[in-house]
Amino acid sequence: MMPSLPRNMPDPARAHGAWVYLIVSVLAGALSVAGQGFMPALFAGVGYVGIFLLASAVALWPRPRWRRRFASGMLLAAGAPVLAILLDANPTFFAYALIAAFPAGAAVWFSVRQGFQSPVALCFAVAALVVAAPSAACAGGGSPQVGWMLALLLTPFFIWRTWSIRSALTKNKSWSRAQLRKQGMREAGIAVVWTAVCVALIHIVAV
Repeated sequence: MMPSLPRNMPDPARAHGAWVYLIVSVLAGALSVAGQGFMPALFAGVGYVGIFLLASAVALWPRPRWRRRFASGMLLAAGAPVLAILLDANPTFFAYALIAAFPAGAAVWFSVRQGFQSPVALCFAVAALVVAAPSAACAGGGSPQVGWMLALLLTPFFIWRTWSIRSALTKNKSWSRAQLRKQGMREAGIAVVWTAVCVALIHIVAV
């Protein structure tokens, strides 16, 4: 039997790296189909933001903020995909949520056994977030080739960066807040640049 999540675990929504990877994944999917279905793709991606907020609300329980987080997450997770459909999104993008469930479940499993901040748990969590990219592209009318390229270009790179940074933090406990902020900004910049390169490559090769 899988043990229950520990109470008062860290708030996933306070992990700035998670927000960076989620946002750039959503934008990567939407920009990959820019000119075809940017807005449907964007709304489909925002649905994943809602799912992330729902997951973080569960992690917050029983702290008082969890209800507000849950309500906002539910609004985005349910409302944004509806808007995408109203804008003629390809409904197949819903299937990607099932794909994301596998790495998300693995992230929870390793969080329970090794801790929320374990490199393995974080890498699986990042893999789940990156699914937002091919899902958004699919909603915007992108071909399966575009989705595969996004997944193959973004997922290994973001996992590598997550594993490297978390391992470095684990080995060296003396990082100051200023050093952490500087490193975080550097990693965010790397993520944005790599995402821009991937989108440009997709427009050259697959679109």
